[in-house]
Amino acid sequence: MKHRYEFIEHHEHMPFTLFINSIDHIPFHWHKELELIYVLKGSVEIHVAQERLILREEDLLVINSMDVHKIDKTGEANVLLTLQVDPGTVQAQPQQSKNRIDCSSVNARGADEARFAPIRSGLAQMMWELNKREDGYSDKVMGHLHLLLGQLVRYFATAERLDDSANASDVDLERLRRIIQYVDENYMYKINLKQMAEQEHLSFYYFSHFFKSKIGISFQKYLTLIRLEKAETMLRETTSNIIDIAADCGFANVKLFNKSFKEKMGVTPSEYRQKHERQSGGADDKHLPFTRDTSESGSYIKVDTVKVLEGLYRHLPQVEAAAPSVTPTPARSVEESLVLDAAAPGESYEPHWNRLLTAGRAAEGLREDWRKQLAEIQAEQPFQHIRFHGIFNDEMMIYDESEDGTPRYNWSYADELYDFLLGQGIRPFVELGFMPGKLKRSDETLFWWKGNISPPKDMAKWSELIRQFVRHLVNRYGMEEVRQWYFEVWNEPDAIEICWSGTKEEYFEFYAATALAIKSVSPDLRVGGPALNYITVWETDWIQTFLQYCHEHRVDIDFFSFHSYSEYWPGDEHSGGLSHTQPPEFFVDTIHKVRERIADSPAEALELHLTEWNFSLYPHNLLHDTMFMAPFIIKNAVDSIGLLQSLGFWTFTDIFEEMRAGDSPFHGGFGLISMHGLKKPSYYAFALLNKLGRRILARGPYYIATEENGDIQVLLYNYTHVDSLYAKGEWSGISEQNRYDVFESKEALDVSLDIRGLQGDYKVSHYTLDREHGSVFDAWQAMGAPDFPSKDEVAYLRRQSGPDLKVSQIRAASSYTVRVTVPPHGVQLITLHKQY
Repeated sequence: MKHRYEFIEHHEHMPFTLFINSIDHIPFHWHKELELIYVLKGSVEIHVAQERLILREEDLLVINSMDVHKIDKTGEANVLLTLQVDPGTVQAQPQQSKNRIDCSSVNARGADEARFAPIRSGLAQMMWELNKREDGYSDKVMGHLHLLLGQLVRYFATAERLDDSANASDVDLERLRRIIQYVDENYMYKINLKQMAEQEHLSFYYFSHFFKSKIGISFQKYLTLIRLEKAETMLRETTSNIIDIAADCGFANVKLFNKSFKEKMGVTPSEYRQKHERQSGGADDKHLPFTRDTSESGSYIKVDTVKVLEGLYRHLPQVEAAAPSVTPTPARSVEESLVLDAAAPGESYEPHWNRLLTAGRAAEGLREDWRKQLAEIQAEQPFQHIRFHGIFNDEMMIYDESEDGTPRYNWSYADELYDFLLGQGIRPFVELGFMPGKLKRSDETLFWWKGNISPPKDMAKWSELIRQFVRHLVNRYGMEEVRQWYFEVWNEPDAIEICWSGTKEEYFEFYAATALAIKSVSPDLRVGGPALNYITVWETDWIQTFLQYCHEHRVDIDFFSFHSYSEYWPGDEHSGGLSHTQPPEFFVDTIHKVRERIADSPAEALELHLTEWNFSLYPHNLLHDTMFMAPFIIKNAVDSIGLLQSLGFWTFTDIFEEMRAGDSPFHGGFGLISMHGLKKPSYYAFALLNKLGRRILARGPYYIATEENGDIQVLLYNYTHVDSLYAKGEWSGISEQNRYDVFESKEALDVSLDIRGLQGDYKVSHYTLDREHGSVFDAWQAMGAPDFPSKDEVAYLRRQSGPDLKVSQIRAASSYTVRVTVPPHGVQLITLHKQY
């Protein structure tokens, strides 16, 4: 029987790989790594060393180096945690003996079971450390690995002479073991096929055929791969020059080394070293536990977002497994010193975060509770425009046809909605969608409320609808008013079969017809789009193609709009539906990518509007309610100053029905305000941003300082990103009650603030927003987290919502010094208001 040899890529800098996987079928294969399988969920059938085992939840099994094995699913779903370790890491046994680990919990009972507890604990601690990435995590991971291996060697190792092994009869396998071991120990020397053949007492031809048939590649290629593997480690971990590395790894000359390295890695050795020097100290995906998708030797089915790690984390030591406290103040802090000159010239700017508000769909704007919330937000921190889906949904009853197909228009509901909005001092940013039922070409719909995503069956009737709609708006509200509105053509037409059932080319024609209809009323009206999905921004030339079409066909476009969220779906066939949360810089990187693609098109300067953005695009993501959102919003708003005309946070309210209504006050809705009218930390993020002045004195990775009319404002924030496991799509660590364990461990910011150049008297206001001060979600948790709070409970929570405020006076001041501590997820604003 021919068995496949598997090459295993380790986490960089570490002699192992650790991943979560779900098995369908892995045929017989083997590898030099020691493999430890721990069943987190379900069961699997494993054949190893002529034995068949069924492993169930909580079972452990070690597969020794070079043991042929296969794994199959049983009748139930399975999720495994797999650790694969370089056998050289395991404590060596006397040379005359073969070290094997006989570890299987399948038949363990009673006292024998206690031997396995430290192994489960070791795996849990390795996963925890890799995921949380605190200072020194790599050393701690290696410490836990060595403790785990020590437990295996001390309590499960058996010293067997080679000729006593259960597999001794397999002459071929033993020969391969010898060859691979010899290569591992002698790769730095000159090794050739003839030498190896003679060593195994085989002919040159037979040895070559034998090795390739067993391993799957030629001996020379295998030897080169081993040498390159060793060279990678030396490039990362030593300062040796490349000529010496090439020689130390057995390459005949540096030219051959460079050629072989680039063929494998896609970069030269020097480029590889430079890349890893830049990344040193930062996040490196290959260090992390991950959900594995494919293998040379079979199928690894990606794990869906299930809570599989709760069982593993039960084995953590109590101090690390404990749930977060109500007042989670870190023991450690990072000291920062911030010196500001109030008299500095600074840099003027226009805030973009208060220009665009968003909501779910037009029909929700006819509801009393929706209107009450909008009126409240406009009274406290007014926005300039509001955008939502569905102005042409059938529930708005704008378009109908008589029996002979003659269009009939009814503007009543639209008038009621727009009259209300203008009465609140906010103008429409009109998304023109979705398709009226009588105009749809086909039956595809989107969301619970079934918005029609079809192109029109009659483009002339659609164009006339747009023309009549815009004419009605101008006649009702006046040209001077409507020319300050925006008309955005559709929503994410690049999301084919999701938001648009036509082709890309059909959207281009649709946009052209719509823009022409709007401009036919007045060339002064602003039209644009296409509300592009951010994944399309990164992966295609959609922007350039669209703008090229507009240029070639002389189609008007006054602004470009797009969307951005932190989640991303890999475009490969193995993605399995798991979203990946992108790094903190992804939001601003996406804006730069849009600007880069527009610059690579024939379009002239366009206004740039981000008409949807949030952390997650899932309307029930439990992080949306937490303190995490305040620094998330502030960081991205500050980082994108000067890059956009507007920044439309999705959405202002949890009264939102794309999927289903929320089933608790804090169900993870998009909104700044909950269904009960409770203002979340995200709401106050905008409130604090709106207190900034219009001249930037300084800004950095955790602050922005501004000035206006002699007043000074310093906004500090401690942004903490989600941990690597959550970022990979494994959401086990989050639940209704426990929402903070999915973040990286982060220290408090201990900031020494020194403001110089002051003149006179000032009133100092100090706003504090964190888990202990003003987070209504944390207050709801502390009161017992009622699913359906009473009026008294809602009133109590409303009183707990909002920043803590302390006020003091300073007299005849030339400077002001204060020391503040900002915990993870915390925000603080210090304002100095000049007194006369």
